[in-house]
Amino acid sequence: MKLWWVERKGRGEAGTATHPAWGIILAGLATLILSQASPSLSLSSSLSSSSSSWRSSAEASSSSSSRAEFWLPISEEEGHQHHHHYDHNNHKVRHHHDLRRRRNLDNRYQPKFAHTEYQQTVRENLPIHTSLLQVHATDNDMDEHGLIKYSVSDPEHFEIDDGGVLYNIKPLDFEHTKGEYLLYIYAEDQGMAKSSRKQAVVPARIRVMDTPEPPYFDKDQYLFSVSEFSGRGSYVGTVVARDADNNFERYQLRNVQPPGTFAIDSQTGIITVNTNSFSNVWEFNFWAVAIDMSNLNSSVPVKVSIIDENTHKPVFNSCSSYDGITVQENQTAGASVVLVQATDEDHGVNGQVTYSLLNDFDSFVITTENGNGNIKTSRRLDRDQGDKDFFLTVIARDGAPKEALQEACSFKVLVNDINDNPPNFDQPVYEQNVATDHNPSTYLLRVTATDMDALLNAEIVYSLEGIPSDLSYFNISETTGIISLVKALDDSMAGEKTFSMEAVATDKGVPPLSSRVGVDIHVVSSGNLPPTIVYQEPSTPKVKENTEDTDVVIVCATSNIPGKPEVYFTLLNGNTKDTNSDGTFAIRNLEVNDPKCQSDSRGVVIYIAMRSLDYESITNYKLILQVVNEQNARVDVQIPVEIEDVNDNAPLLQPFNGAIVENSPSSLITTIKAIDKDASEQFRQLSYSFYKSVTPDVLDKFTLKPNGELWTLKSLDRENNPRYRIPIQVTDGVQEHERMTLYWITVQDINDVPPKFDLEKGVYSVQVPENRVPGKNTGIKLVVIDPDIVNHNDFQIVRGNEEQKFRIDSATGEVLINKELDYDKPVQDRTFTMLVRLSDGANEMAEVFITINVTNINDQQPIFVPDKYNYTVTENTDCDTNFGQVTAIDPDLPAQDDQNITYYLSMNELTNFTIGKDSGTLYIKGCLDREAATRATMYLYPRAMDEGGYGHDAEPATVTLNIADINDNHPYIQSPDNSYTKIMENASPDSLKPITIMLSDWDTEQHGCPCTLSFESTTPADIIQKFSVRASPNYTSQYELRTLKVLDREAQKTYQIPFRTSDREQVSGTRYLTVEVGDENDSPMTDGFSTIKVYNYQGQFPSMVIGTVYVTDLDDYDVGDKTFEIDATTPPEVDTYFDVDLNSGNITMQKGTPEGNYVLRVKVIDKFRNETAIGEVAISVVDLTEEAVMHSGSFKVAGYTAQGILQQQGSVMTGSSLYERLKEEIAKIHNIDTESVDIFTLRDVEGGATVRYNCHNSPFYTAARLNGVMMMYRQQLIGSLGVDISMVNINDCLYEAVAPCGTSSCQQFLRPNITSPLVIGSKTTTMVGVDIAEEYTCDCGALEPPPSVCYSGFCLNGGECIQANNTLSCKCPDNDYGPRCELKSARFEQGYAWYEPLKVCQNASLFMSFDTKEDTGLLLYSGPTVIQPWSDYPRDFIYVALKSWELQVYMDLGTGTISMAIPLEKNTNREFDYSITWNDRDVTFQVLKCLGNSTSDNSPECRKSIPLAGLKSPSHLLNVGAPLQLGGVAAMVSFDQLASSYGWTLVPPMVDPFFGCVLELRHNNYLYDLNATDYDKNTYKPCDAPVPARVIVGKESIVIIVVSLLCLILLVLLILCLARRNKKSVSYPELDGIVKETIGGTDIEGFGEKDMTQYDLKLLRVGPNGYLYNGEEKRPRPDVADDTHQREPAPLAQMPDGLSIGDFINDNIKKVDKDPSDFDDVRHYCYEGDEMSIASLSSIGSGGSSDSSEPFDYKNDWGHRFEKLNQIYGQEADEEEDSDYEFPNIPKQSKRESLRQLSKRKSPTSTPTQSPSGDPAQRLSDVPTSSSAQPEAMGSKEAPKPPTKPEYHEALNPMATYGAVQGDESWC
Repeated sequence: MKLWWVERKGRGEAGTATHPAWGIILAGLATLILSQASPSLSLSSSLSSSSSSWRSSAEASSSSSSRAEFWLPISEEEGHQHHHHYDHNNHKVRHHHDLRRRRNLDNRYQPKFAHTEYQQTVRENLPIHTSLLQVHATDNDMDEHGLIKYSVSDPEHFEIDDGGVLYNIKPLDFEHTKGEYLLYIYAEDQGMAKSSRKQAVVPARIRVMDTPEPPYFDKDQYLFSVSEFSGRGSYVGTVVARDADNNFERYQLRNVQPPGTFAIDSQTGIITVNTNSFSNVWEFNFWAVAIDMSNLNSSVPVKVSIIDENTHKPVFNSCSSYDGITVQENQTAGASVVLVQATDEDHGVNGQVTYSLLNDFDSFVITTENGNGNIKTSRRLDRDQGDKDFFLTVIARDGAPKEALQEACSFKVLVNDINDNPPNFDQPVYEQNVATDHNPSTYLLRVTATDMDALLNAEIVYSLEGIPSDLSYFNISETTGIISLVKALDDSMAGEKTFSMEAVATDKGVPPLSSRVGVDIHVVSSGNLPPTIVYQEPSTPKVKENTEDTDVVIVCATSNIPGKPEVYFTLLNGNTKDTNSDGTFAIRNLEVNDPKCQSDSRGVVIYIAMRSLDYESITNYKLILQVVNEQNARVDVQIPVEIEDVNDNAPLLQPFNGAIVENSPSSLITTIKAIDKDASEQFRQLSYSFYKSVTPDVLDKFTLKPNGELWTLKSLDRENNPRYRIPIQVTDGVQEHERMTLYWITVQDINDVPPKFDLEKGVYSVQVPENRVPGKNTGIKLVVIDPDIVNHNDFQIVRGNEEQKFRIDSATGEVLINKELDYDKPVQDRTFTMLVRLSDGANEMAEVFITINVTNINDQQPIFVPDKYNYTVTENTDCDTNFGQVTAIDPDLPAQDDQNITYYLSMNELTNFTIGKDSGTLYIKGCLDREAATRATMYLYPRAMDEGGYGHDAEPATVTLNIADINDNHPYIQSPDNSYTKIMENASPDSLKPITIMLSDWDTEQHGCPCTLSFESTTPADIIQKFSVRASPNYTSQYELRTLKVLDREAQKTYQIPFRTSDREQVSGTRYLTVEVGDENDSPMTDGFSTIKVYNYQGQFPSMVIGTVYVTDLDDYDVGDKTFEIDATTPPEVDTYFDVDLNSGNITMQKGTPEGNYVLRVKVIDKFRNETAIGEVAISVVDLTEEAVMHSGSFKVAGYTAQGILQQQGSVMTGSSLYERLKEEIAKIHNIDTESVDIFTLRDVEGGATVRYNCHNSPFYTAARLNGVMMMYRQQLIGSLGVDISMVNINDCLYEAVAPCGTSSCQQFLRPNITSPLVIGSKTTTMVGVDIAEEYTCDCGALEPPPSVCYSGFCLNGGECIQANNTLSCKCPDNDYGPRCELKSARFEQGYAWYEPLKVCQNASLFMSFDTKEDTGLLLYSGPTVIQPWSDYPRDFIYVALKSWELQVYMDLGTGTISMAIPLEKNTNREFDYSITWNDRDVTFQVLKCLGNSTSDNSPECRKSIPLAGLKSPSHLLNVGAPLQLGGVAAMVSFDQLASSYGWTLVPPMVDPFFGCVLELRHNNYLYDLNATDYDKNTYKPCDAPVPARVIVGKESIVIIVVSLLCLILLVLLILCLARRNKKSVSYPELDGIVKETIGGTDIEGFGEKDMTQYDLKLLRVGPNGYLYNGEEKRPRPDVADDTHQREPAPLAQMPDGLSIGDFINDNIKKVDKDPSDFDDVRHYCYEGDEMSIASLSSIGSGGSSDSSEPFDYKNDWGHRFEKLNQIYGQEADEEEDSDYEFPNIPKQSKRESLRQLSKRKSPTSTPTQSPSGDPAQRLSDVPTSSSAQPEAMGSKEAPKPPTKPEYHEALNPMATYGAVQGDESWC
């Protein structure tokens, strides 16, 4: 005996029905059983222990959960079979059956509640999550069908746990429920399938006792704000409290500090300012209290924020201290300059100051940091390059969001110099002569250096360095640089001594910088003195700045050479501006006798040469005047020139916009500061005043002091004038320097005007439908009159807003829906009259009443009453009858009114049932089968819609239909599984175990087993002789099958044994058991041949197994006895690419195997039988491109597997498979070769196999063409092949019932799998295809993100891809192309063109632009083209046609046909643009300016819109798999037949095809490329393509033409006769002996017989189209000329230039005809060796057998009979590039000229139809110039050549493009 483990879980919360007594009872029961089983076990101890354990459990019941566990004994056998688990929560014992004897139990029982109703009474103030009551339900089913789960009808307020305990999850409400909640509690079993679950329901009433409740506020916290200037009575806000008991008494405030600051209206809850004691307090927090008459109260926190009014502007308190601030030069950018500060007394954001620079000179930046403005440099400053000083103006602005206040501060920033420049001498070297008698201590020479730095850094100290003995003679002044002689020179030094020294100039900077210069002093004899300055006037030159062309100083000098008074003056240019580096000064020599100089001296005037003197830049110049005499003795004189300052700079006024707060007393607005760049203080004395254009109003309100202070004289009112224009004038005392600038002073607003409502412009009464969703605007428009800009408007609804159904935006006054409205009972929202109060925070409040009337609409869905039904019918008995009725009501309507309900079922349910549209009566269609239903039960979910089917849907009702059983099934074979078993061959019957056959019956037990089984009477004798069957002893419904003979698999592989089975009521029938004979290796093995076709996608397949070696062997399971190895006869290159597994024979193709054909020979050894055979495998590898996959068609073959399609029928060599026959039929319907068809995907699907294929006739056919043509020829293929093509165009998006995106947009895209190809094989045939996954995306956009790199194919129609900034664009031929060079236009001349179908889009639009030449024409059709081929084929279509200048559209989205029509302007010279849009609501049709420019786009004439015609669930997707047809339709069934087949309610009219241009076609954002069609007729692209010539003649014209032609014919005949007399025949003497020969080879069979073609050389002129060049009439081509009989197209030969072969042949025919004794026997040998081509005479006289497979060199070897022709025409064959032949006496012409002559005879225009190849020149350039090699003869044992990629060739005639030439001429 074993123990049964029981676990009990209980909830420890209040109200849980868990009691320890249950545990004690069960424990006692367990103890009793245990004591009987084991006497040694004490009953008392067991009982006491269990009792104590349950006590402890009871004590623990206050916890969240408790567990009690114990063991119950069960028998050993029961323990083996059952493991019981008691689950308290589900109130059921689970039975886990042993898997070996598991039964599939039916859900036979419905749950049952212990009571028919539950009631409980509780108090209203019960806490949430309190247990209210407990229900209990049971279910007698076993397994999961006995588990119960509870649910409650009001999950918003209540929940129920798995134990049946009901809880409240929200507070209970007495007032709104009238004291009672009526609930429904559901108990549902937990069967595996939802459809099989059963349910019980019981009502539960929760009665609520009312308890006094305190008032409650509608918010958890209130946040208000009020202006700092608010006075007593100013509105703050409103608090709202409600009392469910309706005994509210008053409001009051608590904890207001300081007391009395705020007050509250005790009845309305309006809070106002009582005493403005805000001072510097910006936030108040207190409590609002609501008290009822029972003195119960509740409180809510209130926070009032004080709004700061922007009444203060920023002020720079230390602006003057910033003037003269300094910054070091040469610092890197970011050096700190100064930290400025402005303060603002306002609070919050109004007191936050930010800074900016009025002009930063590209040198400074300012940032706001902690309330300060930090000015820094933005670049390295260099004082030496002019960065000496800057005038900066800083603007400080506060942070007010409206009308910020600002102030300015201007100051000067000086750039401090650093010692970064060394002194610079003004000469590179100094030289001076000194006489030996020069007096010591006298001036000798002056060196001068300058320094670009300033102050001490520019002060220079001079010194001398050199040989000490030399230095002893000289001294230099440290300050002036004057070198003087300090001791006398020796006479002997004259002419011999030169003193060489260095002068050093050092500045006084830190550290000091210096520079050096050489000084050479030459000693000369007495009398060689340098010149001497004798006069200078003035001695201290001064000149005013801005002076020009003015003499500055006169200098006179003597030469000190007797008799040679001439001296020469030079004004040296130094290195700096102050040493005249820029040539500011120049010299002018005085006349010799100028009185200004002595008679023996010469003079010069230094004057200002250019106006560049600026005192602000340079105050002193140091000029160096060099004087030289005739002996080249020289002296340098430094002449300082002082610059005097003048008032030459006018002051500059900085523009500035100031502001002042309105109502302020007389105040300083700003201090105006102008900039004057004059250096002298006396020139910078500025005076400010109003300019003369100042207005009296400004003078009345403003004053301007001379120091620039601008003040107001009185308070300003912004509402009177918000802005003043003040002209300010500044002067420095010079009239010409007066400057004026306008200053704008803005008056800042304060909230000083009370608001009021504009009752004329506002909307204060509206109607609102009850279904308007919360958050939407009601339409109330509150217009407020308030001239203030600064206000703090606060809108409040203070009265009449019952249940807070509405809310108002406190800032904008927008009145919105707050809660759902309900016009109907019991809520009855009807009319709301509400008082709206507006406070601006500072002034008297405004009030207005608004009225909102709620209107009734159909806003409630119907409901079924009841919502669950249960009916029973009998299978196969209750047929075509009603079995019940459902009823729904519309809560929007009174119960006594007609409910106007429409009932319907889903499409799936309509298969077996119907419902009365108005009555709700349910009917069975046909009969029901109990065994086909799940657990003999079917569920229906009827739907209902109000408003007669155009309103709301009801939640579906649930109808449970129980199907009663009748005995309508005979027993079936339950075992063996799938009625299949296997018996080994060659086994003795006695050695085999019998096969056990177990029977069962799908009917119920009363109709089912025990069952019997016996051989069917029709069982073949062969089976009866080999098998026996008898009942198993001791078992019912069980039989044993035995063999009577030894079975041989090679004789028969399987046996289908028919049995007669009968149930207890003798209902019987036939069941089959399949017996397979197991295989043994007992059959011989011989050679075998198999084929493998590999479609290698983009050549990317990995190394993979592509098939298995096949040898002929009747055994099927003997691979383990065999080994496989590649035979030595296999070519090495084949061995390179393919491997064969030694043990399995699997063939592996290596990655990268080239395209081509391979023969693999494999030696197979059967080790068991010691046999050897060769398995030869022909492998064809085809590289499949992406284009081949994307341009593929698809269909489904029903009843076939992929392997079955590939299975060879008949012998290996002569049989064919369905795969091959499919290719043949597809090629036939497309009129192409079988080799041009690739079937590259076969995939098994439910009910058959899908096929994906392409057709390539250069280029690939489009998918639209393939699927469209396949649909047209589907029935023909079904008849030819004897198979069922059950679907064309595999695309789930087309079928809404199975669409992966449901009712959303849907796109299919193909995803090739390159890593796991499809391998499908039979014994002798294997195909390795591409596994194509059909994937879907639920949108209508691009499938891939936009590319960023150009690739081939991005730009269409020859466009050039351009890449820029990761974006691609296309350069197109002209403007008639789209962004990706999509051709936008096409011309239709009563033809048609097919394009890819429209995408399945949720919100779709179709746009077309067109012009027309006719008033009628079919523009567009997309829809079915055949009678409905299968039941769910989409019926959707769209049709647009022009009929008598009326544009008509017909459309069906699966729910009903609609039509619309719009009249058009009768104008063939304009474009028409129309659009069709459709969504889930309606279809809109619009034509822009349909009747001309006088009509608007939205006029009723030009725009039509109708709602979707509806079944019960309107469809809005256009599901069309057929091609989109433009301009007309291809051959198809009539629209009348289509309408009848698909159930269209309207029939589109059949009109003539369109004649005109389609200028653009778009579907959503997709622009159609109108050149992307390969199936069209009379369609020309683009629209302006050449027009075919057309002649229209009348009756009179015909007469004239006929007479003219007759006259012309007579004239031509006359001319020919005259010309014939004088014509000399064309003579070819070399050919005379040749053409008389009989043409042909004598070794050809039949040569010379009487049926020869005498005298007819026309066979030489047969063209590819079967007609003769230069023939008088078109005759059918002979069989041998028909290229469809050729195995492959002939290569193309070149046409010799200038050759007219027709004239040549005609002339020679006439010659030969004169000789009656010779016969011409011309044979047509185009077929020989497939090597014949145009102009080839290779067969003639070839001299060999016609059966020869060797290629004939027709260019060089003409045969013995044409040797002379070869000599004449072949000797210069290589001279002409375009021709293989050269004819004598024929003028040479270029090919282009020859073609030009031909084209002159051509029709003047060409159409795409006439010239499908496009440009003729292009077509000719593509013609191959050499023939292909002769294919290898069949059966050749020579090793195959390396595979070459096959190419598709088209045999072209070089004249083919000139199809209009009369007398088309061609050779073979």
